[in-house]
Amino acid sequence: MTKDLEKKWRFYARRILKREMGKALISPDKLSKKLGTNAESIRIKLRREAFSAGFFLMVLDILKVKNIDLEEIKRLEKEEEEETEE
Repeated sequence: MTKDLEKKWRFYARRILKREMGKALISPDKLSKKLGTNAESIRIKLRREAFSAGFFLMVLDILKVKNIDLEEIKRLEKEEEEETEE
C-alpha cells in the first residue's frame, strides 16, 4: 500500500470519527471520560490522524455506531478526486 493511499484512509477514518461524534453529540471531553484518558490526547490523535484500528473501533463502540458505509467513503473519495482534476 502506498503512503498516499494510507494517508487518504487515515483521513477518512478521522472524518468518520468526527462525524459520528457530532451525531452522538459527544465532545472530546466527554469521550475522554469514557476512555479514561484526557481530551487533549483525543484531539491530538484526531488532528494528526494518528490512532490505531483498536482506538477507532473502541470509539465507534462507545458512540454505538452500528454500521460504516464504505461505499459512501469511496464515493466521497471519487468526488474529491474529480474536484481536484477540474
